[in-house]
Amino acid sequence: GSLRAETSGGPIRAERIGGDLDAETSGGSIHVEGVSGHLVAKTSGGEVEVVFDKGNSRGGEVETSGGSIRVAVDPSVNLTLDASASGGGVSTDLPITVQGRISSSSVHGTLGAGGESLRLHTSGGSIHIRAL
Repeated sequence: GSLRAETSGGPIRAERIGGDLDAETSGGSIHVEGVSGHLVAKTSGGEVEVVFDKGNSRGGEVETSGGSIRVAVDPSVNLTLDASASGGGVSTDLPITVQGRISSSSVHGTLGAGGESLRLHTSGGSIHIRAL
């Protein structure tokens, strides 16, 4: 099923989510270990770390204004990736087909054949996208 977790002053930690997850906090980090559905993870005061389940191509949105983002994705899935870090760099070890201009602070492209969108944005740190 789906899960919604919201706090105004602390971290959110979730593990083995068997569906969609909506996690929002205004004052802490977000750590998600294993999500099989669509993900929304937003914080204005910390880092975000997400490990998607193998085979999860549902995408989602990860946003922070106060820290770095680290995401692990199955390299065999089809996703459209939009990652931008206005306060740092973007790095990945995934086989992404880049669309448009290449820069150190943003990556726009497709993983596999493309598909649902995975949007990552931070204005206060870097983004690293790694293979599961």
